[in-house]
Amino acid sequence: MVPTFAAFLQILRQLTGRCILARACGSAMEYSREPKVIPVSRPKDALLDGAKILELVLLPKGFRFQFREEGKGSGGNFAWGEFVREDRRLELHFRQSLGLVRYHVGDQSASHESYMRELGVWDQRRYPGFSEDPAEAFHDLAHDLGLAHDFLAGPAAVLRTAAARETSDTDEQNERTMVGYVGDLRQRQQLQQRFREGSYGHVVALAEALKYPDQMTESERRMVEIARKKNSQLT
Repeated sequence: MVPTFAAFLQILRQLTGRCILARACGSAMEYSREPKVIPVSRPKDALLDGAKILELVLLPKGFRFQFREEGKGSGGNFAWGEFVREDRRLELHFRQSLGLVRYHVGDQSASHESYMRELGVWDQRRYPGFSEDPAEAFHDLAHDLGLAHDFLAGPAAVLRTAAARETSDTDEQNERTMVGYVGDLRQRQQLQQRFREGSYGHVVALAEALKYPDQMTESERRMVEIARKKNSQLT
């Protein structure tokens, strides 16, 4: 039976409507494929999922994952755990993404960066990367673990060297900080003396030369403020 012209028009309208709907749906589907950054509300879940990625590398080497703790700090929710085998541990901390990664052997430890640099593979490493996907950081770390035979199956000699170097660098930094702080104490004492003498230019100069000006007391800050005003009046 040949459809009437009116029936033909009705069929055409239905087909046109379906095409428009299909194009609209297609556009919506394309839009939904755009990457979105989803805040991590349960760092523990993300850490456990990430541990499964790392297990592909670490389980064959005898390491087992042990979840340690979850909680909430000043920076938000966090979770941490570690892969353990005898006296070796790979410490992992997660907040909105994988953060601290630290290698332990016995009572020595080194950061991921220190260890990769000591191994001479820093230019080959992938972690930390720049992906907004939390899982990608674990894939990157899994790649880097492939460069760390020394830790996974070797004598960990390079790790011990990295740990010793990191400790030495930290001690040196602490010593420099202490020297600077002690130097500041002397300058602050001179600052007070110069203020009592009315040598306001010297007070300002001493204040500007401090390495740790935030350590000044409220009275010292007031002295500097007065000295600046007095100095500006003189000039």
